[in-house]
Amino acid sequence: MKGIVDRIEGKYYIIEIAGVMTDVPRSQVAAGVKPGHAVEQQKGIWVTDAAATKERESRIKKLMKDVWADE
Repeated sequence: MKGIVDRIEGKYYIIEIAGVMTDVPRSQVAAGVKPGHAVEQQKGIWVTDAAATKERESRIKKLMKDVWADE
């Protein structure tokens, strides 16, 4: 299962999974996971998917560059 970390609220990570915001207890999320990270569940623990996170960040940067490009 894969998702995107939206934010952290108290004892929960809010992870978007298949378009649905899901509250996930901190105990089920690996250390170092931050908002904006692409994550995947491995053996019951959500861990950062480094390749997907990097690709997502690159896509967002390109979109921002396109939006703010001078015409």
